[in-house]
This record gives sequence, C-alpha cells and structure tokens, in this order.
Amino acid sequence: MNQESILIVFKDKKKITKNQDFWIDKFKKQYIVHHLFLYDFLHLTNKKIAELVNSKIKNHNINIILFEGDHMSLIDYNFIKNINNDVKKGSFLGDDSVWHQVNLITASACDFVLTDPVSAYKFEELGIRSIFSPVEGNNNIFKDYKNKKEIDVLFFGRDKTDRNDYLRILEDNKIKYLSVNPYMEISDTIEKLAILINKSKIVINISKSLNGNRFFNPSSKFKFGYYFKGRPLMVGLCKTLCISEYSISNEILYSDNELPMFKNKDDFIKLVKLYLSNSKKLEDATKLFHERSLKYADDNYIEILKNFFDKTDKTKIDKVSIPFWYYIISLKQHFRLRSKLNQFSSLIHQFYENLNLPIYILPINVIFFLRYLPVILFKKVFKRKND
Repeated sequence: MNQESILIVFKDKKKITKNQDFWIDKFKKQYIVHHLFLYDFLHLTNKKIAELVNSKIKNHNINIILFEGDHMSLIDYNFIKNINNDVKKGSFLGDDSVWHQVNLITASACDFVLTDPVSAYKFEELGIRSIFSPVEGNNNIFKDYKNKKEIDVLFFGRDKTDRNDYLRILEDNKIKYLSVNPYMEISDTIEKLAILINKSKIVINISKSLNGNRFFNPSSKFKFGYYFKGRPLMVGLCKTLCISEYSISNEILYSDNELPMFKNKDDFIKLVKLYLSNSKKLEDATKLFHERSLKYADDNYIEILKNFFDKTDKTKIDKVSIPFWYYIISLKQHFRLRSKLNQFSSLIHQFYENLNLPIYILPINVIFFLRYLPVILFKKVFKRKND
C-alpha cells in the first residue's frame, strides 16, 4: 500500500524552538512529508505563492496539506481558499489561547484543526473538526536515557516573573535547583535539554501566562490565564516527574491524576518536599506519570492522528462572514512582511492584487501600502549609500 503524502506550509524557520523539526519528524512516521517556508517566497504575491503551492500539490500527489496558524501571516482565509480543494486542508496551532478569534476565521477555510486540548472543543462547537496534537512528542529525543538523577529540581524555558517567585521559595527552603533557558550553552539545543530533564528528579511547569492586550482576544480583559504547555509531555517521556501548576488542559490529558498539580505556592512547596523526601513515592509517581505520557509519544500518537485524518471528510462550512478587523490584521501583514524583508517589487504587486478584495476593504489596502512603502524605499536608498 502506497504511503500518502503531506505538505506542511510553515511561515518561517524557527531558530530557537525549531518546532518545524518536531512536526516534520512526527508525520514522517506515517506519511511522505514535503514542506516549505512561506517567507522564502515573499518576492511573489500571495496569489503567485498559492499557485506555487498548488503546483507542489500536483507534482508530489499531496493528499493532506497543513498550514501553520497563529500570529497572522500570509496564511489567512483567502490564501487557504486559493489552495487546491481536492486535498484535505488543516491548520496546526500552538498559541490558540491568544489567537483563537483570528484562528477561527482562518480555520473555517480548512477541513480540520490540530491544537491544544481545550481549544479542540472550541473549534468543534462551531463545526470545525479538531483534535489535540502535541508538538514536542519526539520520543527519539525525549526518552529515558537512564541517567543518574543528580538534579533535585529543574526549571526550563524562557525566564518569567512567576518563575523567580518559585525559585525564591526553593531557596528559602534550602532546596537545590537548576534554572535554564534556550540561550544558555548548557540548554541551547533540544538534545541538551532532554539530557538535563533525564538528570532531574523533578521538573516544574508553570501554566500561568499573560493574555496580552490584543483587541480581538476576549481574554485580554484578564491579565493571566492558565494554559496548555508542552513541558509535562516532554518530561514524562523522559521518565522524570513533572509537578505542574494547575490548568484544565493538564486535567484533560492526565485525567487519572497522573500529573501532580498545585494551585498556590503553599501546595507547590508541599509537593516538592513530599517527593524529594520520599524516594518510593517519587519512583511510583514518576512511573505512573511516564506510562500515561507515552500515549502522546509520536510513535503512538501518530496512529491517533492518522485515524483522525482518515475519518475527516472535506468540510462544507457555510460561507463565513469575514469581519472588518480580520482584514485589517491580514492586509497589514501583506505589506509589513514584505517591507521587513525588503521585497519592493512584490509589495507593489501585492497592492494591485488586493484591489480584487471587497470594495470596502480598499481604503485599508491604501493605508497600509502608504505606511510601508516609505519604509522599504528608505531601506533601498540607505543600502545603496552603504554600497
């Protein structure tokens, strides 16, 4: 039986998180995977890029195409609508808690969505097929290396204020810890991080995140939310115990209490002391947590995703009424990205291509064109002087 082919359309190549590698490696376990980075083609207009994607679909007999979502780029509702309708179209998301209102409009041009545990239900409510899909499930990297557990408590990720609060609690209780981020030599690759996790008895996960102030996000009225993080899955695959701040996503994924959770700083230190002071409880909790985490390992979860794809039909959603604010965000990106990458010719051609949009959008097209045209002209003039 011939393998089906997937085309993954990324916005750009991440230098730190390298999530593109996780997605490619995941789907290689069941599919022939092709991919491209959209920002490599910003010398073309959106329509020309869509034609290029359609050509790749035809030449490689693509069955499924996946578009990177979140953080509005050229991948908007109209771009996806211009892609060959004979293939199943999906969007994969990593930050839907903030971008959900934007993602809803974009995903309505798709047949399905891959997202976090909570958002999956939100998309299903509106008739968009959706499923949770972990990003960091690569069990060739995140696995049990049989290392000696010489680090009592490990924090990893970008530095945040709350982390410092928890570090001070550990210091006050004379508990040894290691805190690392992606910019430190000891943890600047995924492989190095996996080794550090393996060497740790406990890894701490903080679920609390800022909601930001984006006008389209209803949650921005609340300063914080408690959201899904991939950290517990990575830790569990390494057969290390994670102690996590509560989030409903964690409760969904670890529904039988396999992941110890805390809701305040008193609970936090009690859990840390409990497992550090009792090796048997630590061993038993780690084993239980590891066994549940294996469900989300790529080797296992790809079967769930393939079954989901196979059972997902082409979606026939009623035509969506695209809100005015969505066009504002979308058109701004058309010009901002080309200006940022100094693509003068395609910026001009994109302006004319956008004249095909609804007439009430045309003033927005003019405004953003005039905003970013001087920027790119200044760059060209400045470059010539330097040359």
